[in-house]
Amino acid sequence: MSGRLNCSLVIAMALLACSACGNRSPVGATDSAPPAADATPAEPESPPDAAAILKAMAAHLASLENFSCTTRNRYEVLQADGRKIEFGEIRHISVARPDRLRVEEVASDGEQDLALFDGKLVTVFNADAGVYAQAPQPASVDDALAYFVRDLRMRMPLAQMLSTRVGTELPEMVTEVDYVEWTEMLGVPAHHIAGRTDSVDFQFWISDGEHPFPMRVVLTYREAPGQPQFRADISDWSTSPKFTNTTFQLALPKDARQIPFAVQLQSPGGAPAVQSGEVKP
Repeated sequence: MSGRLNCSLVIAMALLACSACGNRSPVGATDSAPPAADATPAEPESPPDAAAILKAMAAHLASLENFSCTTRNRYEVLQADGRKIEFGEIRHISVARPDRLRVEEVASDGEQDLALFDGKLVTVFNADAGVYAQAPQPASVDDALAYFVRDLRMRMPLAQMLSTRVGTELPEMVTEVDYVEWTEMLGVPAHHIAGRTDSVDFQFWISDGEHPFPMRVVLTYREAPGQPQFRADISDWSTSPKFTNTTFQLALPKDARQIPFAVQLQSPGGAPAVQSGEVKP
């Protein structure tokens, strides 16, 4: 069967989904205690502006300094006989802007990978094979993501969400967007919107309230053979994660072997040149 989805199909617009955690009542609370104020947003009386909701989400993601979350991704891969087979992965993401990123991945077949940007080097480590590759990192996470995806030709689902450029790039990519419904299907009040870019149909479930986080995303690649889909759900979202001194430090096994990135084998000059620019499909 064909392997994982090509990076160009995953990167475009795939943003994080997140779920908010509620507070439980303290043990021993009595019936006579005054009820807590109900902070749950009410269902809107008329359909809100879908474009405004999308822009607010993108701007909020761009404004975050540090964050972490867990993403559960599922994606379809077209087989030679025309069937679409679903693969998946769980990714634990930690970001400390402007120049630190850690992504730990466990694929649906159990394979484990690590991608680490430490401000100086881009490192990818495959635990199963015991091998790693490294290249010099551009100054910021934004530029390192563009370098990683475009120049090193590596997969990084949700790359646009990890960049501060999402605030301007995402709204500019959208050609149309509509409001679908207000729902509590995911456990918290959320706006369900759907729209299009030049090549992708998308759906977002975005939490209602002052923190408009994406909670779920479904992407359909209209122009790709078989029109495969990418789906992502997010949990454990935190905007004040407790990073340690070792969160963004590389710790490799003693027997790990260094190998080049595949694209470096094709380049007579070694590592590809670092270029600035946008992360796009």
